[in-house]
Parts: sequence; C-alpha cells; structure tokens
Amino acid sequence: MTRRDLIKNIALLSGGVFIGSSFLLVGCKNENSGALVFGEEIFDLLSEVAETMIPETTTPGAKSTGVPNFIGKVFEDIYTSKEQKDFLTALTLINTKAKEKTGRDFVDLSQEKREQIINEVKNPKDLGFLALYQIVLYGYLTSEEGLKANFRYTPVPGKFVGDIPYKKGDKMYMGLSL
Repeated sequence: MTRRDLIKNIALLSGGVFIGSSFLLVGCKNENSGALVFGEEIFDLLSEVAETMIPETTTPGAKSTGVPNFIGKVFEDIYTSKEQKDFLTALTLINTKAKEKTGRDFVDLSQEKREQIINEVKNPKDLGFLALYQIVLYGYLTSEEGLKANFRYTPVPGKFVGDIPYKKGDKMYMGLSL
C-alpha cells in the first residue's frame, strides 16, 4: 500500500469526520478524558499497527516519526472514556484476528501478514478502528519528519507566491513557497 493510497483510503473511510476531534481544540489535558493508559503490551501492538499502516520506506515510517508516543499522549490526555474503550477494542480486535488466522500475536507477524490482518478487520462503521486510522495519519503528517518527507515545506513567515508551477509527481507545498 502506498502512502497516497493510505491517505485516500483514510479520507474515504472517515468520510471527512475526525473521531476524537476535540483534541484539535484543546491545548492541554481534557478534563473529561478517560482514566486508561497504555500498558507495554498494548503500546507495542499500537506501534506495530501504526508501522504497518505507514511503513518505513524511502521516507520515515510511523515509529521513527514518533506516532505511537503521540497517540499515547492523545489517548491519555484527550480521549474520553468511550473513545478510549472503542480505540482499545479496535486494537484488541486486530490482535485477536491475528491469533485466529496465524496462531501468533500481531507483533510477531511479517509485514505482509500484518497488512492482510488489518485489511480483514477494517470497518468504516467501527469508530474505534476509524479513530485508529485517523490518529495514525494525523500523527504522521503533523510530525516534522512526516511533513518534510511528504510535502515541500517552507516555514512561515516568508514570501508568499500564489502561482507555483507544478509537474506531475511533485510534492505538494506546505507553508509558503519561496
């Protein structure tokens, strides 16, 4: 799966609605956040699921851009109890499916097997799985490494150029162009 396909799939899967979007509006801990935290086993599972969704190629993957740590912080500080429960249910479902299909945990499978498992469990009506897809993509594309690997980035402030020539295959611009 290419990153472009991943982004398209997530956009289609989510229908433009961002689960747990309240975290975009708060700058610190949500007073209504749930009390759950990730244990080591769940964090390892989350790390491998995120890396399966955005693997390391010529650009950094989810793990090397810090996506699992970002998700852990959002999970603990922002997600409500219901959002936390839905999220953990989706992660558990992935591992359960892996055990049913292969007899092994998700973290012990090859990249190819992991992709097959995720494709089998993804469900656009499952809010936990939808939240998982969205937060992985959001965490990746808002990380410095993910942003610079996938976009032409020019920091703000800078000169604004409104008409930039584009050739097929060029990266999109983020920030201002010079």
